[in-house]
Amino acid sequence: MRNFYFGLCFTVVSFLSIPVIAQEEVEDGIEMEEGKHSLAFILGHAKIGQGRNAEGEKQFTVVPSFALDYNYWISGKFALGLHTDFLNEIFFIESESEGTLIERERPIAPVLMGTLKPGEHWSFGLGFGGEFVGGGETYFVTRIAIEYGVEIRNGWEVLGSLTQDLRSNAYNVTGIGIGIAKKL
Repeated sequence: MRNFYFGLCFTVVSFLSIPVIAQEEVEDGIEMEEGKHSLAFILGHAKIGQGRNAEGEKQFTVVPSFALDYNYWISGKFALGLHTDFLNEIFFIESESEGTLIERERPIAPVLMGTLKPGEHWSFGLGFGGEFVGGGETYFVTRIAIEYGVEIRNGWEVLGSLTQDLRSNAYNVTGIGIGIAKKL
């Protein structure tokens, strides 16, 4: 499994280092030097709602996570994208519908997101997708996201992210992270 994460990180870093020639365009009186695609890598932690220990007792459960977010900017204020969260640990939850103890092993949660960026720094997102675990139950995911980004230069941006995932009839995840993004 570590080879998978190493390969994924290597691919992301390699992809971000490819030089891109961008065209300048004017939108709403603002010059945009970057392209319409963006890719972000976010490191964070996720607080698991309904977290349990192996004996089924309630516990405060926080696991390390990372996210890989792709967006296509339709305009300067609106994007559609695929945001994928990786929870990098094995944990237990209590199912809301059945009240049974369920083990989740490193779930992956891709979500199709719509993002609105009304100003220069803040962006707000809403999306729907699923959470997948090898050999486990799949859950429907509704995600709400708030991000604050500051451009460094040449299309690079540092951002903070706060997300709330609602897994239907299962559990909730609140994620907080910091990352870097590049417009291509």
